[in-house]
Amino acid sequence: MTNNQAIKTVGIAGTGAIGTAVAKAIIKGINGLKLTHVSDLNGGLDGIPNVSFDELAENCDIIIECLPPKAVPPLAERVIKAQKEFIMISGCALLMFPEILELQHSMPENTRKPIIVPSGALAGIDGIKALKELGIISSKIASTKPPVGFKGAPHIVKNNIDLTKINQKTKLFSGNAIEAAQGFPANVNVAATLSLAGIGAEKTQVEIWADPEAKGNAHEITVEGQYSKLTSKIENMPDPANPKSSMLAAQSIVSVLKDINNSVIVL
Repeated sequence: MTNNQAIKTVGIAGTGAIGTAVAKAIIKGINGLKLTHVSDLNGGLDGIPNVSFDELAENCDIIIECLPPKAVPPLAERVIKAQKEFIMISGCALLMFPEILELQHSMPENTRKPIIVPSGALAGIDGIKALKELGIISSKIASTKPPVGFKGAPHIVKNNIDLTKINQKTKLFSGNAIEAAQGFPANVNVAATLSLAGIGAEKTQVEIWADPEAKGNAHEITVEGQYSKLTSKIENMPDPANPKSSMLAAQSIVSVLKDINNSVIVL
């Protein structure tokens, strides 16, 4: 960082497993950034002011969302109206609550800030974005996690699925990304991110599997175009503090933050 480079202030909404990991990385040191505020109903972080969404949007240059998807809309409204940089890890919130993007698109173009969605627990998003320029014919993601990772999901509750009785790899769901976001809002940010990078939520197919033998969270992507076919598989260890997510999700946010002031950015 040069002497005349302004330091950008960062606020984090949600200090669960992902938010805390990102906070620690910023406190440890990311060039040009300083964590100044958090917003969390459960107490926040020691030594960092815990404020409302309004205060977060008012006082910080960059706001990072690490919330349950249902809590995202009120934060998004405040950040978008404040015209601040917004990093969202809950990509499925953009599918569940289309009013977020409607509000962003309604802002004056010359002041509108982009919403940044990190790659999260996925690999290959760069290739999918390139493939989109040539035309994508089909896009599919199959996600597999231990049964405990789906505890409390609306689809599980609605269909009275007893996760403790699953003793072999079992398909829990098949549908498009919008349906997946409604049924598994805490589990399918990866599917939402794929749909946003590719051919949209209605055309992106999603399978969700529970496997008691799985040691982590796995995601397999198959995207076909007229000239290319991209396949990708990534296996992540679940975050010990949140088995519904992976350790890689937080680090994808950290990577975005480090790119903000890098002189060379590899996409």
